[in-house]
Amino acid sequence: MLTLTTQDIKMGQTLATKEAAIMALAQWLEQEGHVDAGYAAGMLAREAQTATYLGQGIAIPHGTQDSRHLVKKTGIKALHLPEGIDWGDGEKAYLVLGIAAGSDEHLELLRQLTRALQRDDLAGQVRSATHSEDILALLQPSAADNTPMLSWQSDMLQLQQPADTMDELLAQAASALELQHERNALQQSLLHLGQGWWLCQVPAAGPAKAAILTTPALIHQGHKVCGLLALKTHGGSHKQLLAQLADWLVAGQAASLASLSSAHELAQALNNGPVAEGEHRLVVIIHNEQGLHARPGALLVQAAKQFEATIQVRNLDGNNQPVNAKSLMKLISLGVRPGHRLQFVASGPDAEAALSELETAVNSGLGEGVTSPHSAQQVPCIGAPADPGAPWQGVAASPGIAIGPLYVEMPVNFDYADVACDAAAEQQRLTQALQQADQSLALAAQQSGAQARDILSMHRELLSDPGLQEGTRQRIETGASAPAAWWAEIDSAAAVQAASSNPMLAERAADIRDIGRRVMAILCNTALPEPPSTPYIWVAEDIGPSDVVNMNTERVLGLVTAGGGASSHSAILARSLGIPALVAMGKGVMTLDSGTPAILNGDSGTLLVDPDKHLLAEAEQAQQRERELAERAWQQREQPAVTTDGHRIEIAANLGNTADTAAAVAAGAEGVGLLRTEFVFMEQGREPSLQQQVAQYQQAFSALAGRPLVARTLDVGGDKPLPYWPLPKEDNPFLGVRGIRLCMQRPELLETQLRALLTAAGSEPLRIMFPMVADIAEWRFGKALFDNLQAEIGAPNVQLGMMVEVPSAALNAARFAKEADFFSIGTNDLTQYTLAADRGNGALASLSDGLHPAVLRLMAMTVEAAHAEGKWVGMCGELGADPQALPILLGLGLDEISVSPKRLPRVKARVREFSLSQCKQLAARALTADSAGAVRALTGATP
Repeated sequence: MLTLTTQDIKMGQTLATKEAAIMALAQWLEQEGHVDAGYAAGMLAREAQTATYLGQGIAIPHGTQDSRHLVKKTGIKALHLPEGIDWGDGEKAYLVLGIAAGSDEHLELLRQLTRALQRDDLAGQVRSATHSEDILALLQPSAADNTPMLSWQSDMLQLQQPADTMDELLAQAASALELQHERNALQQSLLHLGQGWWLCQVPAAGPAKAAILTTPALIHQGHKVCGLLALKTHGGSHKQLLAQLADWLVAGQAASLASLSSAHELAQALNNGPVAEGEHRLVVIIHNEQGLHARPGALLVQAAKQFEATIQVRNLDGNNQPVNAKSLMKLISLGVRPGHRLQFVASGPDAEAALSELETAVNSGLGEGVTSPHSAQQVPCIGAPADPGAPWQGVAASPGIAIGPLYVEMPVNFDYADVACDAAAEQQRLTQALQQADQSLALAAQQSGAQARDILSMHRELLSDPGLQEGTRQRIETGASAPAAWWAEIDSAAAVQAASSNPMLAERAADIRDIGRRVMAILCNTALPEPPSTPYIWVAEDIGPSDVVNMNTERVLGLVTAGGGASSHSAILARSLGIPALVAMGKGVMTLDSGTPAILNGDSGTLLVDPDKHLLAEAEQAQQRERELAERAWQQREQPAVTTDGHRIEIAANLGNTADTAAAVAAGAEGVGLLRTEFVFMEQGREPSLQQQVAQYQQAFSALAGRPLVARTLDVGGDKPLPYWPLPKEDNPFLGVRGIRLCMQRPELLETQLRALLTAAGSEPLRIMFPMVADIAEWRFGKALFDNLQAEIGAPNVQLGMMVEVPSAALNAARFAKEADFFSIGTNDLTQYTLAADRGNGALASLSDGLHPAVLRLMAMTVEAAHAEGKWVGMCGELGADPQALPILLGLGLDEISVSPKRLPRVKARVREFSLSQCKQLAARALTADSAGAVRALTGATP
C-alpha cells in the first residue's frame, strides 16, 4: 500500500501560484523515477478539468487518464506552504500532495486524507506545522475512527428540495436532524467542500444522524449549491459517510450526485464509490441452478479472454472481494450461488463491448439451463415466511432487538493444490500453521471472558488432537498437499461428529470445522471474510465460537444462523455478550441480500426483512424503551428483588471463573449462584495443587465480601475431558461417566477440591453442590467425603447440596431433601433429558423449551419437596433470564435465581414488576397447560 513518509514532504516552501506548485511536484516525481517527462502537462490538464482542492487547506493534484502511461511507479510527494496558495474558488492550499498512480494503489491514502478532514481546524494546524512528522501525525486516522459508523437512511436523503436561500436549506436540514433549536450552530459550521457541495455539522448528546439535501439551483457566497451534507455527530460515527462523499469529491464527480433522481440511487452511488475515468461497470444475477461452478465458469472466463480490457469481478453477495475475471480458479473461489449478484468492472479500449458480451453470456445460462429470476425466492424453505412481508421464524437464542443492515457471510473457498512432491516440506508447513493457529487461539483466550476461554481451550485441544494430526500426516505421505490433507481429515472428522446419535455431540461438528478453517486460512494465505466497517446484523450458515470471540462487538448488532441450536457455543457466547441472536433459521436465510435493512427480535425468534417505515419506527421505539428500562435497571441494580406484594427472591450470578466475581457484584449480584469450577482444572496441562485451588477460590470470597458463593464441583466428561486425564471414548458421553460419576472413579480429585473450598471459605458463606446426581448412592458418596473433611476443617458457614438436572433427581426429590441442605435446578440439562430433545439441535429447538409443562412439573416437585423439609431451592439454568419464564418461576416458589452478570439488573427490575400472588396463579395454570407454546401464551396475562 502507498504510504507517505517524512522524506516525501518538503516543509516551509514558498511558491506564488498553484501552477508553480504543480510543476514543482511533477519535477520532483520525475527526479525520483516515478514518472516520465510530460506528466506535468497531465496534472495541469486535470486541474483544468476539475479543481483538485480536497478541503481544510489540502489539495491533491494528479494526472489524467491519458497521462497514466507516463507513470513508471506509484508515488506521492508533498509541499508544505505555510503562506498558502490560491487554489481557486476562494480556497487556499497549505499542503499540496502530488500523486502519480497507474492503478488504484493510492486510494487508501486518499481515504485516509478524507478521514483526516474531520479534524477541527486541520487547515490551521497544517499551516502552523514546523516538522514533517507533524504533518504525518495530522494525517493519521484518530482513535475515533474505530467508532461504529452510520449508514445512509433513505428517509434522510431528501432530493431536489426547493430553497431560495441557504438559510431555507439549513432549516430543512435542522428539521431532518431534529435540531430545530440548533440552526445557528449549523450555520456557523457551514463549510464549502467544492463542486457545489457544502457541509454543516453539530455535536449532540443523542444518537448521531446524517441527512443529505440536494437542490436544483442555488448560489451562496458566490458559490453554487447543489447538495448539503448535514450531520448531527456523536463521536466518529459519521466519518464513514463523509469519507464516501469525499471519494466523489476526490474523483471530481461529486456534482453528478445531485442529479440522481431517487434516494436509493444516491445511497447506492455513495456506498459503491465513483466510477473511475475510463471504467465501466455491470451487475448481473446468476440464475444457474447450481451457481457458478467449473463448467459455466470456464465459459465465462473464455468470454472475458476475448477482450483486451482489464476485467475484475466481485460477488456482491459473497465476500465482495474483486478477482480477475479471466482466471477460472479465482472465479470459482467467489462461491457464487443461484441468485447471487456479480459486479464486473472493466477498463480498456473494448471495455464496453466486453461487458455487453459478458451480460449476454450470463443471461443465456453459460451453456446451462437457468431458473427464472424469481424462482429462487419462491421456493419455500425452513424459516422462510409464506407471505413475503411476514417475518422469518427461527429459534430465539439471545434476547434483545437489533435493527440494521444484514451482512450475509458466504463460506470461504480455499485455493490450493491437491498434491505435492515434498512430503517433509508439507509436514513442516502444516506444523507451522498449527503452531500459528494455536498461538492465535491462546491470545484470544487471554483476552476473553470465562465461557469463551473454556471454548477456545477446547479448540486448542482439537488442534493438538493426535488422531487428527496422524490422519493428516498419513495423507501427506501418500502425496497430498498440506491443505488438501488437513481439510480432508477435518471434513472426515466433522462428518463423523455430525452423524453422532447424540444431537449435542453432532452439533460440535461446527467446532471441528471452525478450527479447520482457521488452519486452512493460514495454509492458503487466505483472509477470512471481512465484515463491513459499519454496524450490521451478521447472517451465516454457522458462526464459529472463535468468530464470536474475535468479532467487533461495537459493530455486530445481532447474530442469525441458518443452523445451530439455542445452546450452541455461539449462542452461549452471544448471550454472555448481550447480543441478540437467532438460530435454526433454515438455509433460505442465506439467500437474503447483504445490506437489506432488517429487524431481529431475539425474544420472539423473528427476523423481519426490509420492513416499512411504520414497522421500523415501532421497532426503534421498542428498542429505545428497552434501553431506557435497561438504564433504569442499572441505576437500581443494588436494590433487592422484591415483588409488589413484598416477597423477596435472591438474584445471583453464574460465573465461569473467579476473576469475574467483582464485576458481577458491581452489576448487582447478591451472591454467586453457580461457580463452574472446571476452569481451575483446565487452565493448565496438569492437575492443580491444593494451594492453587485455594488461591482461586479466595479471590471469589474476597470480592463477594460476605455474600454467599455456590460452587459446583468438577463437572467434566467425555465431551470436555481434562488434558491430563484421558477418558475412554463413549458413544454418548452426556449420558455416560461425567460429573459426580467421574469423581467416583478419581475420589482424590474431589477430595482435594472439597478441601480447597472449605479452607478458602474460612468464615465466609459457602454452598457446595454436586453435579449430575441421579441416584442416592452418588449423593451419599460425595456427602461422605464432605463430612470427613468438614469434621477436620470445621468451616462454620457451609451447606452441601446438589444439582437437580436429571429427571430421577426431581422425581426422588423428597428423599434427597431429607439429606441435602439445598437444591439448584439446572434447567438446560433437565429440559433435554426430560424431553429427549437436545437443546443444541436446531431441528428440535421448538421442543427443547424449559417451559414445557413436563419440565415445570419436575421443578414444582423439587420445590415442594425441599420446602417440606425447610430447605431452599435455586435455579442456575438459562431459563432464569427468560423474560417470559420469570413470573412462572416466581410462582413455582424458587428462592434464588442465578443468571449471567449482564442480565442481573434487568432480572431484578423485572421481579419488582410482579405480584407473587398473581405469579402463583399463572404458575398453576402453566402446570396444567398442554405445551410449552401454551405456557408462553399465558405470559401475556402477566402484570
